[in-house]
Amino acid sequence: MELSFSEWAKKPLTCLAGIGPARASRFSDGLGVSQLGQLIRLIPNRYEPPPVAATEETFVDGAHIWLSATVVGVSMFRPRGRPATVRAVLDSSLGDLEALWFGQPWRRKSLEVNQEICLAGVLSKKEGRPKLLSPRVVDSQALPTGEGLRPVYSEIQGLRSNQIAQSIRAALADAPPLAEILPKVILDAVGVPTLQKALLFLHQPTRLEETILARRRLAWGEVLRMETSRLQKKKYPSVGAHHLDEQVWQRIFKRLPFSLNKEQKEVIALLRKDLESGKTIRRLLHGEVGSGKTAVAFALALAVVAQGEQVALLAPTEILARQHLATFKTWLADSKVQVCGLFGDDTVVMRRNALAALSSGRSAIAIGTHALFGKEVAFQKLQLVLFDEQQRFGVRQKSALVRKGKHPHVLTMTATPIPRTLAWARYGALEPCVLRRRIGHGVPIRTQVHAMEDWAQVMETLVPRIHAGERAFVVLPRIDGEDGLKAWHEKLEQKTFADIPMRMVHGRMSGVEVSKAVDQFRSGKISVLLGTSIVEVGLDIADVPLMVILNAQNFGLASLHQLRGRLARGKGASPGECHLLAPLDKMERLLPLEKCDDGFAVAQMDLDSRGPGELLGTRQHGKTGFRVFDPLQDEDLIQALRFPEVHTWLKNPLQAEGNQILVTD
Repeated sequence: MELSFSEWAKKPLTCLAGIGPARASRFSDGLGVSQLGQLIRLIPNRYEPPPVAATEETFVDGAHIWLSATVVGVSMFRPRGRPATVRAVLDSSLGDLEALWFGQPWRRKSLEVNQEICLAGVLSKKEGRPKLLSPRVVDSQALPTGEGLRPVYSEIQGLRSNQIAQSIRAALADAPPLAEILPKVILDAVGVPTLQKALLFLHQPTRLEETILARRRLAWGEVLRMETSRLQKKKYPSVGAHHLDEQVWQRIFKRLPFSLNKEQKEVIALLRKDLESGKTIRRLLHGEVGSGKTAVAFALALAVVAQGEQVALLAPTEILARQHLATFKTWLADSKVQVCGLFGDDTVVMRRNALAALSSGRSAIAIGTHALFGKEVAFQKLQLVLFDEQQRFGVRQKSALVRKGKHPHVLTMTATPIPRTLAWARYGALEPCVLRRRIGHGVPIRTQVHAMEDWAQVMETLVPRIHAGERAFVVLPRIDGEDGLKAWHEKLEQKTFADIPMRMVHGRMSGVEVSKAVDQFRSGKISVLLGTSIVEVGLDIADVPLMVILNAQNFGLASLHQLRGRLARGKGASPGECHLLAPLDKMERLLPLEKCDDGFAVAQMDLDSRGPGELLGTRQHGKTGFRVFDPLQDEDLIQALRFPEVHTWLKNPLQAEGNQILVTD
């Protein structure tokens, strides 16, 4: 009986000629590939045109050429901090040149002086002697001809690109026909080929246009799979309608020390409607830094507690979790609602008391960090999970907490405004609600970009203001090294800020140490707080007007915007002043922050300048489920989900064997 494609795809690699247990192990350990279906889903890094014979006319910088030469000398060196490089000096009809192989030390033993060799690669004539960069050894009698492109795959120890390509060709030749799950109208909606053609275009293209079509087909499949998943997850079991009297809601709002603005009221009204409908909430709350997400989360938490149920709030850092704990306790002063904290450095007695209070139901709200994941943490009736900065936790960690309740509501919060397409890519299964405005009185924050070499002058301008009672953050991208937090703390303590009380905060410190330093800064006992990006994640201290970010080029624009959002907070705050320092050749990327204070616009600039993979890891499998889809290139695919024919098709359950919408599972 002939195998179906799904059955064939699950066969081990050792079914292919030329792949024994040792090579199969390399595929599995180095590339995460153990089955035939996974093998044909490998995405090439790039494509090379067929090489042309090296002549006086083709021997130019950047040309992809082949030539025959004699090996004159072979050596290997290991640049500091880089992989070993093998260099071969060659004598050819066009003169002397070099061949360089990076991270391939085995090449050294395969080359001999006076050996005749034929190489194909990209020619570089930028510095010194002409060089062939990472060329491949080819048979001069069997060089490729025509328009065909050569796919180049990621290499690992013991597995070269041409070996991977050979295995993929063998797998494609062995594969049974692949039935297309998507109807023609869905393929035509975005102009992509069938999956069968896409795989051939991916690995055996004749033209560059075919590789583009192949990538688009795979990306479209990923988009449809994510949207299908999102629509299915909207059908969570009903948890029962929460109908609270208006008086109860008003009592909740009176707990807040400030009046809600229009946007906050609209978001709470949306969440209230969700509760009253009886559906399980799965929402993303994102927006401008300082826009009051905590107040919204607090109101939703009390609405759940009012029904006799429990809430868990998970934060990525202990400093942020303790801050949430202090805020909730302050807002619930003189209330019967008990709040407990769970942290990694709790004493045995503190932890035992907190666990008992949660399991018995005495504590209605638990706030903490990773300690909330523990198997010993049990709730009597967990009905709401609040995630602050969800992307900082793994899927399993989040699931472990959600499973402590029976289909609890989930509200994910992030202080990073995210462009629409990128938000869909990262949080596609969540329905968004947005806060676009900072709360308060519209106190401005002025941003200035300076050359790093001017750091002393910038710091000197702050000294009189600090002596006058103002406080300042100083932020650095890392802890160690000559440009790290510790080195700068020592430098500033000895020179510019010699008579100014300072403290450091960073992720290696215990929660108690960090809290003590922050409390001293909050009370004014110290005037300067030096920190790493720990400052970015939710540090809320009223009326701090000054910030200096050193080596700001190492932060994304969205992170810099979030950092400066720590300034000018609270009622009656003074205007903020943020100084970004970077090397001269890195300043240009930061200059837009001097004029733009809209977090959504900044996030879009960050996306445009850094790319989605770097910004949110969309290329890292397991974080978003995407390997091919790129929010920057594929925004039109998201728009295509609104096409009538696509919308209609998505309403119907998918019955095709193996769910072959996507070939990158």
